[in-house]
Amino acid sequence: MRLAARRIQSLLAAVIILVACQSCQHRELCYDHSHTSPVSLIFDWSLAPDADPSTMVVWFFPVDGSAGTRFELTRNGSTTRGNTAFNTEVKVAPGQYFLVSHNGDTDNNIERGNSFHSYHVQTYDDNILSPMNRDENAPRPDDTGSQPIRSAANTLYSHTHPDVITVEPSATKAVSVIITPREVTAIYNILITDVTNLTADTEASAVVTGVAETWHPASESPAGAEVIVPFALNHCGPDCLRGSVVLFGDNAPHDLPHKLRVYTSYKYYYDFDITDQVHSAPDPRHVDIVVHGLRLPQGSGSGMSPGVSDWGETIDQDIKM
Repeated sequence: MRLAARRIQSLLAAVIILVACQSCQHRELCYDHSHTSPVSLIFDWSLAPDADPSTMVVWFFPVDGSAGTRFELTRNGSTTRGNTAFNTEVKVAPGQYFLVSHNGDTDNNIERGNSFHSYHVQTYDDNILSPMNRDENAPRPDDTGSQPIRSAANTLYSHTHPDVITVEPSATKAVSVIITPREVTAIYNILITDVTNLTADTEASAVVTGVAETWHPASESPAGAEVIVPFALNHCGPDCLRGSVVLFGDNAPHDLPHKLRVYTSYKYYYDFDITDQVHSAPDPRHVDIVVHGLRLPQGSGSGMSPGVSDWGETIDQDIKM
C-alpha cells in the first residue's frame, strides 16, 4: 500500500511539472529596472565668465508636478574654470521635464521643495548680531516685527531652461541640453563715511531690511517673505565703515521701504533710510549704498559691558548727499 501511494504521488508531481513547463513563456532576464535614457548636459558660461563653482546641481522636474530627480555634478577631472568642466551625460527616466540648474558649493544656501513650482533656494535663520559673534537680542528696526532674520546668501549662479525637455523611452542617442548659468543673487556694497568718534577697538555690524527671502527658479525672480539680513562692517579708515552683503534681491513690486540699521559694540544703534538708493540702483544685482555722517558717542570703546543690559535709543540719521 505504501509503495502504491508513493507511485501515485510521484505521478502527480510529474504531471504538475509538465503542465507548469507547458504554460511558461521564455523571457530574457532584465537587471536594469530604471529604463532610463541618456541626456547630455552642456554648460555655457558666457553669462557668468568669472564664475568658478566646484559643483553644479541639476534638477529634472516632471511637468506633472511630481517629485524631481537631482544630480550634483563635480568637475570632470578639470581643476580650471571653463565651459567643459561640468559637461557630462546623465540617465533620466522617460518623460517631460522642466530643468533647473545652479551651483551647489555653498555654505548658506539651502534647497527647499521637490517640484518645479515649489522649489526655491533660501538661507538659514540667523541672529541679528551674529556678525559680531554675539547671540543676544538687539532691537530690530521699527515695523519689521514680521520679518524673519536670515543669514546672507552665497553667490548663486542659476539657469532655468526655457523649453520642456522630452526624454524618449529606450533612446540610444542622448538629448542635448545647453545650460547657461547667470548670477542671480544681488550684492549690496555699503559705505559709511564721516564717522565721528570712531576708535580702533569699536566693533560694528548692520542689517538691511525688507529684502527677498528666496530665489524662485520657476519665476526666475526673488520671492518669499521680506526678511532682515545681518552683515559685518569693517573699518576702512579713521572715519569710515564698509561692508558687503549677498542677498536674493528685492521683491517686486519694489514698494517696501528698506532700512539700514548700524549696531555698535557699545550698545547704540543708528538707522538710515536707504529705500531710494536700493530702488533707483542702475543694476539691481550690484547696488552701491553710500551714507554720510554717523556720530558715535565720545569715549566709545569695544566690548559690550556686562553691566550695561539695555541698548541706547535709536538714532535716526539723515543721509547727507
